[in-house]
Amino acid sequence: MGSSFTKSAVLFLILLLLPGCVQEEAGQNLQLGDSAPDFAVKDLDGNVTVLSSYKGNPVILRFFETGCRFCKADTPAFSKFYRKYQNNGLQLLYIGSFYESAEALQTFIEELEVDFPVAMDEGARLADLYDIRAYPQTLFISPDQKIIAAILGGVGEAELV
Repeated sequence: MGSSFTKSAVLFLILLLLPGCVQEEAGQNLQLGDSAPDFAVKDLDGNVTVLSSYKGNPVILRFFETGCRFCKADTPAFSKFYRKYQNNGLQLLYIGSFYESAEALQTFIEELEVDFPVAMDEGARLADLYDIRAYPQTLFISPDQKIIAAILGGVGEAELV
């Protein structure tokens, strides 16, 4: 029981501590109901997104990695949801992890036919601002700029409805 039990216990702890693709250190401790910290970021097309400019509209922030299996698997669901609700004011911004290259992000966008803004998180500035400790993580922001939900890991169509 000793060696087999120890290996199983270690494996369980590793799986418990690694729910997403990668974990990282983070700064503050945001909670549901908190105001979403404002930011400005340039997407890969050179357009600047300022979160506060979306006040009055629902916003989804998706912190992701190009090599993450969850990110690849659920991006089509995000695309479908965005196409369905963008005319109702829905804003969706994918934020690549701090170590992603522009080339890797561009390949991801092309392969998965992403039609919403994608930005690089240079220096992990946004991950730190939003206390992102693991990828992928999705934050849902209400029209009054409050964080109303957060999902760690993959997101299915059921969670987006």
